[in-house]
Amino acid sequence: MGKVLRLIFSRFTLVFLAIVLQVAAAIAVAYYLSSYYRVMSIVSTAVMIFTLLLIINRDMTCDAKLPWSILVSIVPIVGFLLYLMFSRNYASLSERKMFRLLPQMKFVEHHPNAPAKYLRQVEYLKSVGAPTFSETDTRYFSCGEQFLEDFLQELDKAQKFVFLEYFIVEEGKMLSSILEVLRRKIACGVEVRLLYDDVGSLTHVKRKFYKQMRKEGIWCAKFAPLRPMVSAVYNNRDHRKIAVIDGKVGYMSGLNIADEYINHTHPFGYWKDSAVKLSGNAVTSLCTMFLQMFDMAVKQREDFDKYLVRSETDDFADKGLVTPFGDGPNPLYPEQLARGVYLNLIDQALYDLYISTPYLIVDESVTESLRRAAMRGVNVNVIIPAIPDKKTVYAMTKQSCKKLIKAGVKIYSYTDGFIHAKNIVADGIAGVVGTINLDYRSFVHHYECGVYMYDTQAVRQMYEDLTETCKKSKLLDGSFRLKLWEKLVCMVTYVFRPML
Repeated sequence: MGKVLRLIFSRFTLVFLAIVLQVAAAIAVAYYLSSYYRVMSIVSTAVMIFTLLLIINRDMTCDAKLPWSILVSIVPIVGFLLYLMFSRNYASLSERKMFRLLPQMKFVEHHPNAPAKYLRQVEYLKSVGAPTFSETDTRYFSCGEQFLEDFLQELDKAQKFVFLEYFIVEEGKMLSSILEVLRRKIACGVEVRLLYDDVGSLTHVKRKFYKQMRKEGIWCAKFAPLRPMVSAVYNNRDHRKIAVIDGKVGYMSGLNIADEYINHTHPFGYWKDSAVKLSGNAVTSLCTMFLQMFDMAVKQREDFDKYLVRSETDDFADKGLVTPFGDGPNPLYPEQLARGVYLNLIDQALYDLYISTPYLIVDESVTESLRRAAMRGVNVNVIIPAIPDKKTVYAMTKQSCKKLIKAGVKIYSYTDGFIHAKNIVADGIAGVVGTINLDYRSFVHHYECGVYMYDTQAVRQMYEDLTETCKKSKLLDGSFRLKLWEKLVCMVTYVFRPML
């Protein structure tokens, strides 16, 4: 009973109800005005034409234009209101103002020791503001337990500063172990900052968690705090997972700070995730990405240079290329960079391609790219969970699988539990580790990040991990059937995927 009461009176429930009431009020007004048939008929037609013109002329994919056009044609006024609230992939005005004032990535010359096709990917990333580094060692972690053990050791070595940016922060064993080390470092004068997404962490920490952290000496901030009012800014969440220690060591991963990510709890069987550790000059990009987001959240401008550390040695075991990159809404990121990087890797693959993703709700461009790769003889392998965390989304994933299997793509079901790792590797030599799901929200709406790597230790370790994971997973042959409710869900949601 206590849990039920806490849920009823939780901030999530109260904010949700407030937003629902506002939407309901708008619909009620429209319904009331509908009694004035002639006037409303003219208004509805005008609204429909105006909104359709906005949609047609908007810079968005046809996959996204179609569902909004259908919705607005069926219910013009309600569709217009929903379009204003949920279609926006534009950063807020305050974020745009702050971003223009903040320092951007600093470029260094990469060493052209890669084949031309992989250098083209480097040039693509450079053209949108993501520099490439060669003086960086890399290490790949195939699960959260490995990551946490190494992370705590590096945290204990911190001397100047620690930056943490996560979509979900949840009270539990993982957070406690991290805070235990951070408290010791704060006592030694280390600067600690924590940025977490308010929506992502809404049901995982208390409302005043950030204030509690500040009392303990951690400069903590919430990204885009959720308020009880209808707003389109809630579309653009901070889905990144970044950690930086002294500007010398950095981590990027699919891991959040919550106990299921280290398998302390098992809500969906074994939770398989991944992370990459960078040691060297590429960490300056992670540091810059964090400071950009943190300064947007706290609305201040500061000197980035004092946190950007150049390596004093050129003795690195890794001789490959490393390019950390960020992605997000317009106009901060006018190019849909995550989609572009993925499509380039798929199209460049000659021999084999391995992808792991928790959600496979791919648009036509990714579907066609995977289909063409399989048809030209590339061994295309995609690993998805066997145990879903969201049943409706999993039904859509299964539908996508059927279409890809027919084209020759091998789909593996991770039978041990839930695979949350968001990885892609082509020909065992070039790949990405990051936060990017294969769905419309990651490609268009959310702030995301990834590390593109060529011929690094981490890429080779990731390739080995994914091939081994395929061996432990079940190869789907396309004979599986969707349940009746799954078919109905897919029928309704197929067109409306970009809205989800």
